[in-house]
Amino acid sequence: MTVRYQGGTARLYAKDIEKAVADVRYQMMTTQATKFTRMKWWGDFSANKELKSLGEFIMEFEDGTRGDVSVYHSGAPQGKAGRYQYSFNGRSKLVGAGFRGHGKSSET
Repeated sequence: MTVRYQGGTARLYAKDIEKAVADVRYQMMTTQATKFTRMKWWGDFSANKELKSLGEFIMEFEDGTRGDVSVYHSGAPQGKAGRYQYSFNGRSKLVGAGFRGHGKSSET
């Protein structure tokens, strides 16, 4: 199994109303799908404001891929900038073509 690391910026959307909640900086790990397992992805992100609620969101990455995530608190604000720390687990396939598009799955 190969683990791939990536980082960058993303936008977090409220899942039910498709409203942008926060712009975040993330670090993410992904595993490739195999004949016996599906692709998995998870990681951490920081936001410059505290999320009002935790749980299910949609994360859209700078390359246009997006997927459902479960977000939970992972630490107090850090440093002078006071960025809030969170962790996430991917809950769906990562798909491309932007938030509202019907893109091709990156799992194939």
